[in-house]
Parts: sequence; structure tokens; C-alpha cells
Amino acid sequence: MKNLIVIILVSASFLGLHQQSRRINLSGSWKLDKRHSDNLPKSFAMVESFIQHIDQFNDSMVVTTTMTGAGQTQTFPPTIYKFGGLELYREDTARGSQRWIKAAWESTGQRLVVTQRVIQRAGPKEVRYTETDVWQKGKRNMLLIVVTQKYEGSDSTHSERRYYQRVQ
Repeated sequence: MKNLIVIILVSASFLGLHQQSRRINLSGSWKLDKRHSDNLPKSFAMVESFIQHIDQFNDSMVVTTTMTGAGQTQTFPPTIYKFGGLELYREDTARGSQRWIKAAWESTGQRLVVTQRVIQRAGPKEVRYTETDVWQKGKRNMLLIVVTQKYEGSDSTHSERRYYQRVQ
């Protein structure tokens, strides 16, 4: 009986490791390709360079974004994505937002789905929306992030496709 329990535990561990290893690896630096991206926010018109550096681990990833434009360069505080649907809170004082972030891999490990509840403040005005980002490898080893924002209290939705090329 003990041998059977050990075999079941070892098999379950191996299956879990095997599924993790099938996930796409997004680690590295990725530069936004504005020319191929669709429906970016108007604020991106002044952006010369938008680079995301990703450190991916078995249970999470850390993304640090650096943006250059209008004569300045800004590196934003890192965003942590904890896999498995655990919600993390992040306050972004530079952009005046609060975010509750969940990230989970689809069963194939080829797409990462990130769901964020967002409160965005601009002076006394407050906007609330839910954002769903689907991360996946695209053609020619590009990273594609499809962003969909659904605003509370209206039928308004914004969708965009962001294509990134790996920085060598």
C-alpha cells in the first residue's frame, strides 16, 4: 500500500513538472512594434520606444517596462504576475491607478491570460474598468498581447493588439 501511495505522489509530481515545462517562455526583453500593432491608445503617438523586460519563473513573472519619448525615458516599477489565479494588488502612483491582477496559463501553456480590475484617477475623475490581456507567441517569434478593456457603467470597450519583437 505504501508503495502505491509513493508511486501516485511521484507520478503527480512528474505530471505537474511536465505541464510547467510545456509553457511558453517569455523571459527576455521585448520591444513594442508600433507599426504592426493595432489600435494603440493616443498617448503612444509620442512613444519612441516601449520595452518590456520579463523574468519568468515557474510560479510567476516580473515585468519591468521602460518607455522613451518626448525627450525623456521612464522606467516604471515592476509588475508581478503570480500564476495560478492568485490576485495581487498594485498601486501605480505614476499613472494614478490601482490594480488587482490575476494571471493564469491556459491548459496548453501556450497562452497566459491576465485579468485586472482597475481604478484609474485623473484629478477628481475616477474610471473603473476590467482589462483582460492575452499573452502568446506570434509568428516569427514575436510576442502578441491582445488587450481588451471593458468600462463599468457603459457598453464601452477598447481593444488593441500589441506586437513585440525580442531585443537581441
